[in-house]
Amino acid sequence: MLGKLLKNDLRRNMRWLWVLFVCAIVAAGISRGCAELGKSLAFFKILTIVFDTVFYALLANTIIQPFLRNFLNFSKSLYGDESYLTHTLPVTKNQIINSKFLTAIIEITLGFVCIIISILIKFGSPTMFETLKAIMSSIIIGEFSIYFVIALFIILVIVEFLMFISIIYFAIVMGYKSNEKKVLKSFLYTGLMAIVALTILSIVMLIVLVINGVDISAEALTLSGSAFISIMLTGIIVYTLLGTLFYFLAKKEFNKGVNVD
Repeated sequence: MLGKLLKNDLRRNMRWLWVLFVCAIVAAGISRGCAELGKSLAFFKILTIVFDTVFYALLANTIIQPFLRNFLNFSKSLYGDESYLTHTLPVTKNQIINSKFLTAIIEITLGFVCIIISILIKFGSPTMFETLKAIMSSIIIGEFSIYFVIALFIILVIVEFLMFISIIYFAIVMGYKSNEKKVLKSFLYTGLMAIVALTILSIVMLIVLVINGVDISAEALTLSGSAFISIMLTGIIVYTLLGTLFYFLAKKEFNKGVNVD
C-alpha cells in the first residue's frame, strides 16, 4: 500500500514539477544558444538578456517549488479539506507519513539533478572546472579535487533541504495538535526547531574547525583541503542526523493521533 500512496503523492506534484524541470533545461539551452549567437549578432544579445532572466527564474523555482509543494501537500492532505479522505484510507499512519517523506526526498533530489543539468548546459566548457578550482583556491590551501568538493557541496545542500522538510513536517504535526492558532503555532515550532538545529550545527562546526587547527579569529578564513572536506562531511552528517531525528519525532507525534477539527 505504501507504493500506491507514494505513486499518488508523486503524481500530484510531479505533473507540474516535470513541466518546470523540462522548461529549466530548455531555457538553459536557448540561453546558451542566444549567448553564442550574440557574439556576432546584436539581436541575439537582447534575446540573451530575456532568456537569462527566464532561466534564472526557472532555476530558482526548481529549488523552491519541490520544497514548497511538499510541505503544502503535507498540510493539505493530512489536515486540510482532504484530510478526512486521507485518514479513512486502509493504511497505517506510518505508511502515510513515510510516503510524504519519500516523496520529498525524490522530488527535491530530482530538482537538484535538473539544476546540475541546466547549469552544465548553460555554463559548461572545457575550462569550467579549472575556473571553479581557481576560485576555490582562495579559500582552500593546497591540492584538492574540485569534483569531490562539488559532489560534497551538492549532497550537503540536498540533506540541508531535507532536514528543513523534516523540521516543517514535525512543526505542522505539533502545531495542529492544538484547537486554535494551528498555523501560527506551526510557524513558531518551525522557527524554534530551525534555530535549535542551526545552533547545534554551528557548535559542532566550531569544534571541527578548532580540531583542524583553523584560526577562526583571522580576518580571512583559509582552510587546508582536509579541513574543508572535514567541515563539509560534518555538515552532511549533522544535517542527516537532525533530519532523521525530526523525521522520527514527526512520525511518533503523528501516530499519537491527528486533530483535523
